Amino acid sequence: MIWAILLFAVLASLFGVGYYLNSKTPKPEGCKELTEDCEGCKITSCELNPSRKEKL
Repeated sequence: MIWAILLFAVLASLFGVGYYLNSKTPKPEGCKELTEDCEGCKITSCELNPSRKEKL
């Protein structure tokens, strides 16, 4: 039981560190903003899909 908790803690820590480092990574040069060009597609889980945007 202790090994399972320890393994979970290590994996959660690796995920947290990876997520933090990924958020600090700058965008590569030449990367275009998709929000301007995106008109939507059938992938409704995408954050750029117009159906997920808040309507004002």
